[in-house]
Amino acid sequence: MAMMLLDPNVAILALVTATASPVEPVDAAPPIACLSAQETREAVSDGKVMQPAVASRHAREAAPGEVLRIRLCRQGDEFVYVVTTMKRDGRVARVTLDGASGKVADIR
Repeated sequence: MAMMLLDPNVAILALVTATASPVEPVDAAPPIACLSAQETREAVSDGKVMQPAVASRHAREAAPGEVLRIRLCRQGDEFVYVVTTMKRDGRVARVTLDGASGKVADIR
């Protein structure tokens, strides 16, 4: 069986092409960009989102445990709270809530 040698330029081009463009699902959610503390205060005072304490309660209902971190973020044009909770057994959950309604969008 004869072995066919590949032109090194073709091999490099194939490698670069394969690694340069990651595959993303068509229905992938927009990236999340979190706000600063000042931006969060402004969004709350403007009535665009609920108070962080209320979001924290919604998250604890969805994933019971101690709230370790809560952040207000933008996902596309929408505000979302990203809340990290830890259960008594040490397992951590990340709950994403709609910033205005508190409806759970995702739990990981």
